Amino acid sequence: MALETFREKVMVLCHLNGSVEYGADGVRYGGSILKKITVMRKTALNTLLDRLYEIFGLDKQKLEFKIFGRYPVVVSPDLFTYAHLPVVDNISLEAMLEVSSNHPSIKNVEFYLEAKPTSDEVIVPVICSSPLESPGSSSKRQRTLEMTDKPSNSDGCLVNVVNSGVLKPCLVPSLWIDDDHDMHLGLCFKDRDELKKAVDWWSIKSRRKYILREPEKDIYKFECIRWKCKWSLCATRMEKHGLVEITRYTAPHTCSPEDFKAKFVKDEIERVVRVQPTLSIVELNNWWREKNGYELETTEMEEARDETIKRVFGDEDQSFRVIPKLMSALHTSNGLLVDWQYSRFPNTEFASFRGVFWAFSQSIKGFQHCRPLIQVESLDLSGKYPMKLIVALGVDASNGYFPLAFSVTKELSVDIWRWFLTAIREKVTQRKGLCLISSPHPDILAVINEPGFLWQEPWAYHMFSLDQLCRHFHDVFVDRYLETLLYNAGYTKKKDDFDSCMKDIEKMNPEARKWLDQFLPHQWALAHDSGLRYGIMEIDLDDGFPSLDLSDYTTGDMMLLFDKLRSLFDENLRWSCASLNRGDVYTSPVMIKLEEFMKSSITYVITPLERDSFQVSEHSEKEKWIVQLNGSTCTCGEFQIYKFPCLHALAVCEKLKINPLQYVDDCYSVERYYKTYAAPFSPVPEVAAWPEASGVPTLFPPCPPN
Repeated sequence: MALETFREKVMVLCHLNGSVEYGADGVRYGGSILKKITVMRKTALNTLLDRLYEIFGLDKQKLEFKIFGRYPVVVSPDLFTYAHLPVVDNISLEAMLEVSSNHPSIKNVEFYLEAKPTSDEVIVPVICSSPLESPGSSSKRQRTLEMTDKPSNSDGCLVNVVNSGVLKPCLVPSLWIDDDHDMHLGLCFKDRDELKKAVDWWSIKSRRKYILREPEKDIYKFECIRWKCKWSLCATRMEKHGLVEITRYTAPHTCSPEDFKAKFVKDEIERVVRVQPTLSIVELNNWWREKNGYELETTEMEEARDETIKRVFGDEDQSFRVIPKLMSALHTSNGLLVDWQYSRFPNTEFASFRGVFWAFSQSIKGFQHCRPLIQVESLDLSGKYPMKLIVALGVDASNGYFPLAFSVTKELSVDIWRWFLTAIREKVTQRKGLCLISSPHPDILAVINEPGFLWQEPWAYHMFSLDQLCRHFHDVFVDRYLETLLYNAGYTKKKDDFDSCMKDIEKMNPEARKWLDQFLPHQWALAHDSGLRYGIMEIDLDDGFPSLDLSDYTTGDMMLLFDKLRSLFDENLRWSCASLNRGDVYTSPVMIKLEEFMKSSITYVITPLERDSFQVSEHSEKEKWIVQLNGSTCTCGEFQIYKFPCLHALAVCEKLKINPLQYVDDCYSVERYYKTYAAPFSPVPEVAAWPEASGVPTLFPPCPPN
């Protein structure tokens, strides 16, 4: 059966140099040369490329292919949306060729092919296939006519020479982006919009700005925005062929170039952002391509969009009045859960801001498939009104931080921590047996220890972030060497080493040891952990969660945070889909450990003991480890801490010829990884349609402390 699957053929539809369009179901291809071919499911990319050159009759030395696939992303069991997936290696090609196998309702695989010339003398199929130009003719040949060879009028302006037979019109397609295109007499476009797109792109490349005048119907005059510059272009719709043709062209520019591209991009994006500020980068890129006929670099679009949003919506005073409407729009469109805190004025229609808690429904659904662990951390926000950001994070199957809930508050206190942790229990998750990792701050400890609070055992197990514990320790004792010993005590997996570090701390400073004794060892030391924290000792938001970037509490920051969370979900969904399509069962943390064992040159000696125990040792070392497969433990500590087999347990499994994956915790499965990020985000309505926040008064900035 495996051999039959390996040899299975796949029907592939190949679109060459057509159009890439986006609709309700995602990307689709059309308007192109279409070929149907069959390929083997395990075809290599180089093999496919060789066949494509042969099928389309193209010269491999003169043209190079870029391949994209119409890749399905599951929305529901019977509904897909399609992404534009670059096919750049054997792995991405295999993912595309497995589409019809993984989704039986999809009969054919679709590829979009771009054929790019490797030299200026090559004509790409379709690109010059207008009714006015046969494939055998070359627009490149037309461009070789020097400007000085063309007739001019008494003003020195170049005139149309089409009727003389010297130059025939060349129709330029909508994607007018080739680097070697230039303006010249006789160049034709199907309508005004196509002409404007071409001049836009040419202006960007030449770093110039123009104004467009339309003195009469079907007559278009472009002039440089600098009044002393002599550059101009005139185009007219010609009756003989119905196209818009350049009939007059004065070049080159006599002004100095200016860096206007960035301003042009920002001005264009601002018009859209003012109406729909929550559009994603993908959506903005699709809009830009459709409007202007070319693509922007993703980083260029991100910079322009982010700067525009902060400029348009970044006023800190106004944000307190606008953000409730944004939250209401996110609640209506994406099920956002929100809880406000404010202090009312004598006129109860107005209030000063104290805090807001929010959690996305997508995060709440995804957390059900994360490991039973939550980390909470607070950060300082800069800006006109310094405030605090509280973040609650889960951990996904690939050991990545998972955004769960947020809160912005005027200050931190026992009341605020009680409000935040209660909101998580009431609005986000009621899972029992959660491991809560936090700072050992007295305010948090006071809340956790309140009678009947649902963050106590057995509902939850409170642990400490080791870096936060060390920070508090250093604030009290200001001794770097003692702090290093504390780090070593927290990270070691062996109880003997833990005891040794603690004795050294006591010898150097008995008060330091006494201070540490107020915290139970299992709350901060791996050697005493039973696996509740999955080996997670610190919260590093900068390295672990790059999508979290909230510097101020402004409407612009909130919009950008929403987009970054949405992008984080999209990216992880793509990765998990690719892993599922490759047939992966577990994520990289497990597979890396397995690969490390497979590549290791260490020879282990396995000795059976009583009660399903095994002694593991190395030939050249005296140290021995005891592995118990039924209990999923090893005296090295890693098996029970990380909840998948350590190297010693893997050695026992190899000796017994049994599958080690049966001892891997389900939280590392690719299926869990996929389900964590499967909940889709919905479009947010335009600003004009944002509903009022029901029951929330008009908010003003927080009152200063008494």
